[in-house]
Amino acid sequence: MNIAVIGTGMVGRLIAVELSKKYQVYAIDNNKSNLDKLRKKNAKIITKKIDVKNEDFLKSLDDTDLVVNCVPGFMGFETSKKILEKKTCVDISFMPEDCNYLKTVAENANTALYPDAGVAPGLSNMIVGNLISKNKLKEVKIMVGGLPLEKNPPWNYKAPFSPIDVIEEYTRPARIKENGSIKTVDALTGLINFEFESVGKLEAFLTDGLRTLLTTDMTRNIPNLLEYTIRYPGHSEMITELLNNNKLDDTVKSHNGKITSQREITTKQLFKEWKLNEDDREFTLLIITAKTEKDKDISCIVYDEWQNGWSSMSRTTGLTACAITNLIIDKKLKKTGIITPEELGSNQNYFDYIINYLENKEININFADEKNS
Repeated sequence: MNIAVIGTGMVGRLIAVELSKKYQVYAIDNNKSNLDKLRKKNAKIITKKIDVKNEDFLKSLDDTDLVVNCVPGFMGFETSKKILEKKTCVDISFMPEDCNYLKTVAENANTALYPDAGVAPGLSNMIVGNLISKNKLKEVKIMVGGLPLEKNPPWNYKAPFSPIDVIEEYTRPARIKENGSIKTVDALTGLINFEFESVGKLEAFLTDGLRTLLTTDMTRNIPNLLEYTIRYPGHSEMITELLNNNKLDDTVKSHNGKITSQREITTKQLFKEWKLNEDDREFTLLIITAKTEKDKDISCIVYDEWQNGWSSMSRTTGLTACAITNLIIDKKLKKTGIITPEELGSNQNYFDYIINYLENKEININFADEKNS
């Protein structure tokens, strides 16, 4: 079995290394530095320096059976569209477009897209899908974030994945469902302050992470769906200040002799401060709470920390994508079109496979439910 991994940043690199333990992996990236880092991890991985926009990109997939798309979100839709013309694709790109627009492309080519195959969206959707298959729910709340174990003022933050996608979380309007209606609100709003065990005080604000949970038939009768990003207290206020001062808008301007946007300038400045080094200790926390129609509370907490040179966000995102990839191969999944993560989660056999895979990789997943007094 030959698998192509497109994009070898922090998460793509882990996926390529993990899958190379069982399969022949072809890693494709236009960044030589990323490919060099990957070769140091495993020299048996075949690397190809190719831009996904080039004509020879599709030809480079000829010898592969399955593709994992790990490019940044703004490239995700068009890249997956190309891939689906030839191969089934597992996608973690967090594309801003509606992935359902790719359904016809996949069906016509007899391929399948497994979108949002990371931790959240992804594992979060699978857990919700599994809860829906067993309960009649009236509310679901998802909170997720990756943070350094050691705070580094003033931001108290390190970016564990694509810098462009981090900023996108803060600027893309958040879609939520309240009282049965889908609404669009500003990201960074709906602030919640809470404490979590040994971590201490945290905050969470609304972001656009519900994805296909908003439109699937499975959630049609759930009136309230909300998704939040977790940070240390004060982070949202600092980002809001940047937004209010137009530091993250797309105004084109001349900077150091080049035409660029204010957002690009600000992003480069931020990521000098937010750079996550391979030995920086950090954690990923995913909290899902749900309430049934009979007012029973159900929760699931996923927690992971840096391990063996891999960030927790790389592990939780990348290993979820690997679990789905292995599931497709081991269970010989043949369905075409769009297969959402919540659909996978609603199948108990598939769900158990994915949870067992992650637990075997030492990712902590704990379910709890209790009746209100």
